[in-house]
Amino acid sequence: MKLPSLEGLRAVGVVFVFASHALVLGAFKDPNALSVFNTLTGDGRLAFLAVSFFLVISGFVLTWSAKPGQSATGFWRRRVMRIGPSHVLLAVLALTQFAAAGETIRWGPAVANLFLVQNWWPSQDLIMYQFNGATWTLAVEMLCYAMFPLLIRFVRRLGTRALWSWIIGLGATAVLIPAISYPLLSGFPPSQFYPAGSWPQLWALYFFPPVRCIDFLIGMFLARIVASGSWPRIRILPAALLNLAVFLLLYHLPVPFGIAALYPVPAALLIGALAAQDVAGRRTALSAPFMVWLGDLSFAIYITHLTVMFAVHAAFAGELVGYAHSYTPTAFDTPAAVAFVVALYVLCVAVSWVLHVTVEMPAIRRWSRPAAQRAPRRPNPEPQPQT
Repeated sequence: MKLPSLEGLRAVGVVFVFASHALVLGAFKDPNALSVFNTLTGDGRLAFLAVSFFLVISGFVLTWSAKPGQSATGFWRRRVMRIGPSHVLLAVLALTQFAAAGETIRWGPAVANLFLVQNWWPSQDLIMYQFNGATWTLAVEMLCYAMFPLLIRFVRRLGTRALWSWIIGLGATAVLIPAISYPLLSGFPPSQFYPAGSWPQLWALYFFPPVRCIDFLIGMFLARIVASGSWPRIRILPAALLNLAVFLLLYHLPVPFGIAALYPVPAALLIGALAAQDVAGRRTALSAPFMVWLGDLSFAIYITHLTVMFAVHAAFAGELVGYAHSYTPTAFDTPAAVAFVVALYVLCVAVSWVLHVTVEMPAIRRWSRPAAQRAPRRPNPEPQPQT
């Protein structure tokens, strides 16, 4: 059974990420307008919330669609074919652009990024010099995919009470991690990505794959609760308001708790409420066809948006983008800056649609199953003699 509302929520999450990254373009000339944009995106915290959405949805959807008896190798093959071709294509394009901009290719970070292992070592260079800054979440997903065939067997054995216990326990763990790790990792060089704390603190709380797998695991347990018909009467509006309340609360909490700690459980409650509506056959605002279409493109938008937005912005100065998005930014008056950001999003959607129909879907159809399981091609008919 399809879950269209979750596809729509993916589309919303991508907008959150896009808006948060557009914040750092430097496109607004007026500091007051930039301050408003800052406030609307929560100084970039919208992207943090969106990442939790993505990871919880990923765990949910994969658990929801998993069939008993499916092989681990078949699962891994499908996941690699889902993300691999687009990832490799973006690597070629980005590295070509860096070389054309006169950059010396940093092969250590490039190889780590290509094989999606850049998050495993607390080196700021491995993240700073990625060829595609969005792909750090794929490194988290790869760990989740590696564990999934084993985890799904465990999750299926649990009753409803145990499933809820795991969700609560993992949510509590997410909160405890910054409370414990943040003071232990102070005194190190500062982070170049976020204006508070050291780099090891940010890495441990946001980038380190085992920590971010918490969101994915919560999604797996959540899927079993909804599939068993045990979802409580938690509606969409209260769950959405809870996410908003947590988002606003984080303005008043220490920075470590605003990075990832408090998002997984509220995100899970919203996702569960949306999925329950889909199961009941009720429409939601997020299950509208246009939102589902955008959700289908969400991976392509996510993986391309940084490359597209910075390349286009650099072109206004007649430059190419270097490492760490280095170029001379062009600032616009407020109406032009707003139009520029909106146009960038539309362009990202268009580019992503092309990538989706020319790379993603053909690769999935061609290589996601072993050759023996693919539908055989129909032989060309033999030419008939003319009479």
